[in-house]
This record gives sequence, structure tokens and C-alpha cells, in this order.
Amino acid sequence: MPPTPPREREPLSLDALLIVPALLLAGAACLAVAARHFALAAAATVTLVLVPLVFRLWTRTWYRGLVLRGMGLFIAGMHVPMLVGGALAYGRIGCEPADCGQTILLGIILAPVAGALCSVVYWLVGRPPV
Repeated sequence: MPPTPPREREPLSLDALLIVPALLLAGAACLAVAARHFALAAAATVTLVLVPLVFRLWTRTWYRGLVLRGMGLFIAGMHVPMLVGGALAYGRIGCEPADCGQTILLGIILAPVAGALCSVVYWLVGRPPV
């Protein structure tokens, strides 16, 4: 049996290349929230949404339901930091209300960043339904 020739490597897609800046922007927004720089956090979150949206408009066709599914993932992803913050605050036995409130508040403040990141990842790597 003749040996099979090695397969050529596929080049990196633009989707994979845009995931890295999206993750960096989400990290910058989280750090800005932790440092209480809300203007910087808002700017990073808006940029996080606009960059892939503009990329998607210029390079691909939009299909029915893409925006609705992206917004659904925004709402679903937005609840993750709030649930984690609530679980962490609930898990502390004898927690002072001021400390527990800060944990929950941090989850609430990070919620839009997590939601935007979920939408961005879906818009970058989402495929049309079959």
C-alpha cells in the first residue's frame, strides 16, 4: 500500500485571529471594572461588541436569526457572573453584609462584559443553521 501524502495545514481563519483581541478586550474590561474605572470598562465593552460586528458585516453574509441568537447568548452569558457572585457570597458562612454585597455587586458589574463576550464569540464562530 503506498504511503499517504501528508495533509497540508489549513491557514488560520480570521475568526480564530479575532478571538484573541476579543479575549484581550474582555480582560481589559474586567480589569477596568476591578479597578473601578467604569468609563474605560464601558469603552472596552462597546469596542468588544463593535469590532466583530463590523468584521461580520464586511466579510460575511448575515442569516436569519443571527442577531437574535447573539442577543440570547448575551442574556444567558450575562447571568453567569451574577450567579457565580451570588454563589460565592452564599457560600461564605458568617459573611458580613458589606462583604457579601461587594461580591454580588462585582458580579453585577461584570455581567455586561460576560454577555458581550458570549455574543462576540458566537458572532465570530457561529455557523448558519442547517
